[in-house]
Amino acid sequence: MTIFQYDGPGALSESTPHEAGVIEHVVVIQGTLDMCIAGEWRTLKSGEGVRFAGDAAHAYRNSSDQTVHFHSLIHYPHS
Repeated sequence: MTIFQYDGPGALSESTPHEAGVIEHVVVIQGTLDMCIAGEWRTLKSGEGVRFAGDAAHAYRNSSDQTVHFHSLIHYPHS
């Protein structure tokens, strides 16, 4: 598990797809995080999270004027 910090506003990270079968879990610890999953942007607030297929393009954005901290847990399938 990794803890990320994005200083805002405008911090953006576009992730390339992970390998097939990867599942990603994101939980916001502090602040507000915008995420683009399957081509749709959604906003997560402190204490909220999302689970999604990480084998498609996805993006993280901080559009607020506050720093956002979030956990990202990436589950890789057995080979």
